[in-house]
Amino acid sequence: MELEPVNWKPLERLIGYRCGEFMWMWRENGLEHYKHIDSRRYLILDAEGACYGRQGDQLVRVDFREEFRRVTEAIGV
Repeated sequence: MELEPVNWKPLERLIGYRCGEFMWMWRENGLEHYKHIDSRRYLILDAEGACYGRQGDQLVRVDFREEFRRVTEAIGV
């Protein structure tokens, strides 16, 4: 797990100004872990912006739009 340097670029390319709704938490195995401030759900991206979600004990590639909806749906945004 890496705690520095913070990398906002993958998230910024996908959602722009809405990055303010997230906290960068850590990097692990080349994946950036961002946590939504209100829903407390994680959005996990690689350097190119591919999105990953948990499937059991593993991370698998998932559709960004669907995962973003899952992360933000709890707060109705």
